[in-house]
Amino acid sequence: MDIQKQVERFKKGYPFRRLLRPATVGDGIRKLGENESRVLQREYEDSLFETSVCKFVPASGAASRMFRDLGMLRDVFSSGEAALDSEGEKTLEKFLSNATRFPFAGLLEERLEEKLENVISSGNLELILNTLLGSDGLGYADIPKGLVPFHSYGEERRTAFFEHFKEAIGYINSRGTASMHFTIPPAFAERFAREEKEAASLLSSEGVSFDVAYSVQDPQTDTIAVTMDNVPVSDADGSPLRRPAGHGALLKNLNELSYDCIFVKNIDNVAKEGLLPDTVKWKKTLGGVLLSIQRRVFRYTEALSSSWTSEALEREIISFCREELLMDLSRKLSGLSGAGRREFLFRALHRPIRVCGVVKNVGEPGGGPFWVEGEGGESLQIVESAEIDRNSFAQRRIWESSTHFNPVDIVCGVKDFKGKKFNLTGFVDPEAGIITEKTLGTKKIKALELPGLWNGSMSGWITVFVEVPSTTFNPVKTVWDLLKEPHQVK
Repeated sequence: MDIQKQVERFKKGYPFRRLLRPATVGDGIRKLGENESRVLQREYEDSLFETSVCKFVPASGAASRMFRDLGMLRDVFSSGEAALDSEGEKTLEKFLSNATRFPFAGLLEERLEEKLENVISSGNLELILNTLLGSDGLGYADIPKGLVPFHSYGEERRTAFFEHFKEAIGYINSRGTASMHFTIPPAFAERFAREEKEAASLLSSEGVSFDVAYSVQDPQTDTIAVTMDNVPVSDADGSPLRRPAGHGALLKNLNELSYDCIFVKNIDNVAKEGLLPDTVKWKKTLGGVLLSIQRRVFRYTEALSSSWTSEALEREIISFCREELLMDLSRKLSGLSGAGRREFLFRALHRPIRVCGVVKNVGEPGGGPFWVEGEGGESLQIVESAEIDRNSFAQRRIWESSTHFNPVDIVCGVKDFKGKKFNLTGFVDPEAGIITEKTLGTKKIKALELPGLWNGSMSGWITVFVEVPSTTFNPVKTVWDLLKEPHQVK
């Protein structure tokens, strides 16, 4: 997208998504029984010898937001201000009283060459924060979140990146190899490579080898920023300031993978080893759902691509679309017959498929599953709050009545019945981007985000939502989340 087109987009904006109702259990979300889950797990396990599987993990995000509260404390100390405000005092007390419980506490003491309790007693709190966050210390304010220790098993400390290796053994193990793809910032490629080598070495006794690939967010997908009056912002050398265009830009990275089954998961959603069995169980279940749906879709699309199908088979396909995929095609099919009818059914099914695990909504910020109105009728979509008209009472009420949350627990089928990979860029809703407000120094600016990877970028996919237990969702958005039970190793 050239600069002028981007400026026009800032002026025009993006249309809001029109919510019809939240997806709920029985109306857009499947709730599986224990027996059904076991059958699906077995189906997934039985397929692993002949199915290529990969885990795709966006890992470019910096840890700065995770450590924001502590960074603010550090700024106050370094500025020489006399005292913290009441909120700062609470934050400091919370940090100091829990300092030894964080998984990076041992590393911090090694850098300080002193016990944390002793440094705290001496009152040199600025030293602790500088050592934790500064580039001369552990540098957690500037490194990717994936390289921050999330769990401590005695003397062994595991980063979020490491834990994805341990998790992958349980369900990505295809013919003795676990394949993973991480998107990373190029400046930290060497750090990730070292961490990969260590993880593979420590997990070598598991009998699984790792096939790990990396890619970076293509700078060509970066977008400009503008002032609040839609004038392009310039950087120091006078060129238009460009910014990463959000996780939607990673569609290009995902599009370059050609596995049969691709699991998508955020870098910060990992739990301690003791909770892995539940995660693995439900990953296999989601994989089984995908394969069972895909098997029928492939059979139907292969038949529809031939010159003849029976009326009985067409009725079976229409019933499958309605009952299993929740696509009511009856109105659109009413005026079609013969080849036109077959062509419509083929296009309805000849698409990439995503099975999305969703958890019960417990107030986490982020998107959720909804029925959305579009040009082709209603469809199931993951929607972010920034995509809806919050000034509309009706839309706000639908949003607030949502029962489930999107934890980014997705398994994707990106090939057709011939084994040919879909071009994923052909299924994007270009009108599903987001314009956000940011700050540059002391000035407000506007930024342009491409349609999100699991929002607008997958709008044209066949979508299936499955309820998964909250035990499979253990994100670390702030440093305080590391104090929660799923991340505390006894």
